Amino acid sequence: MKNDYPKINFFLLVSILLFLFIPLFQNTFHLKKWVKPLKGAYVTEKDTSFKWPMWFNETYQKQKDLFFNQNFGLRNYYVMLHNQIDYTLFKKINAEHVVVGKAGIFFEDNYIDAYNGKNFVGKQKLEDLASKLKQAQEILKSNGVDLEILFIPGKASYFSEYIPDAYKVKRSTTNYEYLLSCAKKQNIDLIDFNAWFLQMKPTSVYDLYPSGGIHWSNYGATLAMDSLRKHIEKNTGMSMREFKITKVNISDNLQNPDNDIADALNLCKDVQPLAMPYPEYRWLEKPGEIKPQALFVGDSYFWNWYYQGYVNNLFANARFWYYNQTVYPEDQPVRDVKVLSFKEEVSRNAVVVLMATESNIHDIGWGFADQVIANFKKKELGSSEKEISVNLYWRKQVYLRYFANEIMHTPDWIASVTEKAKTKNVPVEAMIQMDADYLYETEYNTSEVLNYTEKAKVRIKKDEKWMMSILQKAKEKNIPVEEMLELDAKYVYDTEVKGIKK
Repeated sequence: MKNDYPKINFFLLVSILLFLFIPLFQNTFHLKKWVKPLKGAYVTEKDTSFKWPMWFNETYQKQKDLFFNQNFGLRNYYVMLHNQIDYTLFKKINAEHVVVGKAGIFFEDNYIDAYNGKNFVGKQKLEDLASKLKQAQEILKSNGVDLEILFIPGKASYFSEYIPDAYKVKRSTTNYEYLLSCAKKQNIDLIDFNAWFLQMKPTSVYDLYPSGGIHWSNYGATLAMDSLRKHIEKNTGMSMREFKITKVNISDNLQNPDNDIADALNLCKDVQPLAMPYPEYRWLEKPGEIKPQALFVGDSYFWNWYYQGYVNNLFANARFWYYNQTVYPEDQPVRDVKVLSFKEEVSRNAVVVLMATESNIHDIGWGFADQVIANFKKKELGSSEKEISVNLYWRKQVYLRYFANEIMHTPDWIASVTEKAKTKNVPVEAMIQMDADYLYETEYNTSEVLNYTEKAKVRIKKDEKWMMSILQKAKEKNIPVEEMLELDAKYVYDTEVKGIKK
């Protein structure tokens, strides 16, 4: 037996070495032609080519290292094996923001935070938002456009009994609850799908939410679309197409996105989901039916409607502005919302739908109401009578990022903000955002400042040297040129009007 030890040791050594060289063999010989892709969102690292300047400043080595780390042979299977070991032995999830609740119900932590009121943005901000939504709804109505405002359900509210104990805290005021109360005071016409789903929950024969997904089920989305259709008919007097559910199939083979959270775990053995209902329906023949042109502005809950075919069958030339930033469908010649002619794009629609789930409800429209007010209702801009077509939401985000960065890198300022955060019992990050938001709203969100900075941008663009400087700074800061142009225009305003020396 003693004489066998060297052989055993040699065999183990060779086996370990072979195992370690499997990725190299795969990269070289491509023994496995098809590799199972990872699911979920992640940044794909690009390869880089050798250049001496990049070698000396180490950017080549760093980027090459990132690329190799993401592209070695059979990497996806190693990732899945690692995730499976963590999940099986330690119940650890390696997918960002995913929470495993009771009875195997999956959540995302931002929905739980929204349900608990941890992301509450403040009463004043929600009151202002409600006021703007009301103004936008009335302005568009006077221009022949029906503005539908939808409060989409949230999984944490719907399945609150399955939230894990570690996330159960004393609930405080939520963005959804307070914005809803403001909307009622303002008499805003909206559909509260969150309340409706909770009302249907005890009696619904079919599941309105899946166990392994974050969005409403295909069946729940179907009911919601039918409700939206009826609401549009009531508001506009139009007679739209109708559909009728003829059959509901229960299937273990889930359709996208009913298992999107569980899929993003990237395990060797997928989590067994609960069977889900899938409706079959037929379109009814209806004389005089109309397919109104529509624009949807919202979050990812829209995609259930789109991929089931409801959007294209009920509406003509429908467009979707994802978070009021990116235009869909993808075949559109212009994909960036902020470079569109806002008034022209909105005016061509009979219906505009703003939709947001409870984790996003405090930002519903993502500045859309501001844009309506700015573009459809003339502002007093000094001697100018022209309307300024600016994506106000985008502009605000530029300023908020700038102020947040200034706060974090100014010792006295961050110390003051930290002290306020302790006093108000909120996270420092949230307090930074509040201070940045306050500074923007009180000092930079006026028609006078907007007018001045827009004129400053015209001056800058005419100065070749200045524009070259902006291009260089944008590259160094790794931000869009348009953002750098906005910040330089702010600098012009600060020095010429406010007299701030920098």
